[in-house]
Amino acid sequence: MQIRPATPEDCDAIAAMVGELAALFGVAAGTTGDILRAEAFGAVPRIGIAVAEASQGVLAGYLVHQDSFSTWRGANGVFVVDLYVAPQWRNDRIGIRLLAEAARRGRQRGARFMRLDLDAGNEAGLRFYRQHGFRTLDHDRFLVLDEPGFIDLIEKS
Repeated sequence: MQIRPATPEDCDAIAAMVGELAALFGVAAGTTGDILRAEAFGAVPRIGIAVAEASQGVLAGYLVHQDSFSTWRGANGVFVVDLYVAPQWRNDRIGIRLLAEAARRGRQRGARFMRLDLDAGNEAGLRFYRQHGFRTLDHDRFLVLDEPGFIDLIEKS
């Protein structure tokens, strides 16, 4: 199993896995291979993607990350957008290897911490992350402003 940076050619397979991950939580993913290519490999890349390749071109999992900054810590960090390992590849330490790859990349850019969101009902994920040293921040609550509200905010200001 090789952990490596994604290539533009991987993006369609990654988008399919994004769909599998979203479906686990009853959500329809809006990501396509073209969107991933633009975000990760465009003129101004806004995300990084690491993949686990089981064999030539067969992807077993992926991790999407982006840079973060904490004013409270006074430090740069890595925000994990998604971590997914296909069911047949779970329990092979692929998830922790993908996290470590994102941490290495972040460290090269000065990152000193890693942060992520976790679906409230994902108990297996919570156990996985806690097993690897992550802790819950009880003082934080994540909020989202979806596109209609986002546009409304812009237009009414």
